Amino acid sequence: MTWIAALILSLPLVGVYAIFAIGIVMIYRASKVLNLAHGVMATAPAYIFYTLSTSMGLTLAVALPLAVVSGGAFGYLVERIFVRPFRKQGSTAQTVGTVVVLGLAVAVMARVYGTSALQAPTVFPEGFVTIGLSNVRFGEMGLFAIMLVIFGGLTALFKLTDLGLLMRGSAENPTAAALMGVNPQRMTALTWIIGGALAGVAGILLAAVTVLQPYSLPLQALPGFLAALIGGLENVTGALYGAVAVGIVIGLVPFLPVLGTTQGAAQLLLALIGLLVMAMRGERIVAATDMRAGPLG
Repeated sequence: MTWIAALILSLPLVGVYAIFAIGIVMIYRASKVLNLAHGVMATAPAYIFYTLSTSMGLTLAVALPLAVVSGGAFGYLVERIFVRPFRKQGSTAQTVGTVVVLGLAVAVMARVYGTSALQAPTVFPEGFVTIGLSNVRFGEMGLFAIMLVIFGGLTALFKLTDLGLLMRGSAENPTAAALMGVNPQRMTALTWIIGGALAGVAGILLAAVTVLQPYSLPLQALPGFLAALIGGLENVTGALYGAVAVGIVIGLVPFLPVLGTTQGAAQLLLALIGLLVMAMRGERIVAATDMRAGPLG
């Protein structure tokens, strides 16, 4: 029963890491950039949601969509200002641009909101479900449920719609897409908008069940990067598989002999798994000219 309970308790982790990883994979496939600003793209909308809900007194039905839209706008601005101008210099220069965004955004949020942890507004009703000796809050369960909705929606978008086909084609072969009359630059910008909105959803939901802090919340996206690397940077399904692996490892390690009482054991084990998976795959993590990878969906 203990192991079953641990697996169930890891579902909220799987949910949030999957949302992060899906956004990371989408952006990488569209622009060949490992977006290191993904954590602040999640944190900024969470602060905006906090402001709209507490300072301005807007209802959840109004504040939440506005905050998610702000995440999409943030994603567009990052791509337009800090990534696109460096495209000719290659993916490394573009990735450095996202690092600049990370530093600037953290500094601005710390200046505006301070460095103390804030209690973010709740998104789901208060309450919990008891599993074994632990309680799982409705907000944590909601994280997993929202992830399933996002995954299903994106799968339908990429496989069943013309827009999804255009986005996949532009990501896989921008030159061929341009010859067919598609503007790859617009498709890339659209992907960053979607990726920013997804990051905003993850940040808002995560802050609602933890705390809102400009330094700690961006770091919560790091397991999402590992999930993306483990699952492969080829498609959103791989991101989901990677998130399942990361969430289960973090959830089960505390119940393992010796490792369960060792600080940092879960992170060390995940790092070893990530290195092993990438070594077995034998592929580069970042490759601006690598056209072997599959489509987004």
